[in-house]
Order: sequence, then structure tokens, then C-alpha cells
Amino acid sequence: MPRRTAAVRRSVGANQRRSDQALRRIVSLIFEGHLAPGSRLPSERDLSETLGVSRSTLRDAMNRLEARGYVERRSKSGNYICTAIPDSLREPIEDVVQEKVVGLSDIIEIRKVLELWAVARAAQSPSERLLGALRDCLKRMKAASRFRTAEQFARYSEADLRFHQVIAQMTRNVIYVHLIHFFSNLISSSISLSRRLVPGDFARQNLAVHERIFRAIEERNPARAQEAMLEHFRFVEQHLPPLSSRRRAAKRA
Repeated sequence: MPRRTAAVRRSVGANQRRSDQALRRIVSLIFEGHLAPGSRLPSERDLSETLGVSRSTLRDAMNRLEARGYVERRSKSGNYICTAIPDSLREPIEDVVQEKVVGLSDIIEIRKVLELWAVARAAQSPSERLLGALRDCLKRMKAASRFRTAEQFARYSEADLRFHQVIAQMTRNVIYVHLIHFFSNLISSSISLSRRLVPGDFARQNLAVHERIFRAIEERNPARAQEAMLEHFRFVEQHLPPLSSRRRAAKRA
């Protein structure tokens, strides 16, 4: 009996080590940029073959990844990569945004600094594949730009968000890719604009600015790309929800 118990313990220990290795490999793929935030993981069968582990070992690793916030499981859709920003940093920021302790303008200020750097970096040596992805975003924004329905507004906003995420990929800086994904989610969860609250020419003007950003990147002109991105943020700031009197007083102080 003791021998059998020892054998079981060795088997459990070996399975745990394989699960640990699978977990570390998936985390490495996330931080190396092979698995980007928002992307869908390969099927369980394909991923287990890629990692060289059994499906049961993979499931154990996936359960732990989900518990740590790296993976989101969607019913009937699959497993998706979340931002790699740790919960200890992400959750306090999300809390103060949800409680309106900080406003949308605070997030925009940070994004402005980051994205001016990013667009200049992207314009230095853009890949044809990612330039194609930006073109696709612009086409989808144009197709949904009339805002006749809530669904069209959602498609427009999604393409707009994707445009900025592709620029993040162009920087080849994995940490920044996850940061911009995190900040984008913050804005999406805190913004209260709808198609009824934006002016009628918003989509046209916003699309035109994005087209200027694209042309500057395509022409490999970092300075012009930064000018266009700065113009974009000035335009966005014009349409931010007004600060409350308490927030205005705090800013004046």
C-alpha cells in the first residue's frame, strides 16, 4: 500500500509539473506577443498538441490562467486572452474609474502621451500586414459611419478601437500592447456617449483624422503621424462628457 501511495504521489507531482510548464509557456506566448489581448486561443486539441501535454493537463493550466485573469472563457465561443496587467494593478484603477473618482479626461491624458510615442514608433517601419489591418479598420469605420442604428455605432466604435490596437502592435512593444488594451477597456466601460449624443458630423471628422494618421504611418513620417494623432486627441477632448462641478473645482485646486 505505501508503494502504491508513493506512486500516486509521483504521478500527481509529474502532472503538476507538466501543468506548471504549460502555464508558463502560455504566459510566455502572451508576453512575447504571439497571443495578443482579445485574441482567441487555439482549440484545446491544437493547443495541447502545440504544448505537448495532455488535454487534462492543459485544462488544469487553463483553470489557473483564468483564475489569474489571463484568460476569459466565453460560452460557446472559446477562450480569449485578457490583458496581462496583473489584478493587483488593474483592479484598483478600475474601481476608481467605476466610482467616478477619476474622470475620462484623466485616462485620455495618459493615452495621449502613450499614443504620441506609439504612432511615431509605428511610422518608423510599418509592416505591410499591419498596414492592411489599418486599412480594414478605416473601411469598417466608413461603412458604419452614418450611425443610423445602435448596431452601426457599435461597429464604428469597435473598428476605431481596433485601429489604435493595431498601431500598438506596430510598436513591437508587448508591454505597450497590453497597456493600450487595458486603457481602451477603461474608456469603453466609463464612456457614456451614444449615437444620440455625438454631433452629426462626428463620424466624418473622426474618420478623416484617422485617415491622416494612416497616411503618415504609410509614408513612414513619424513627425506627421504625431501631429495627426495630437489632432485626433484634441478632437476627442471636444466631445468628452463635461466634468462635474466637484471635478472642475478639484482641477482648479
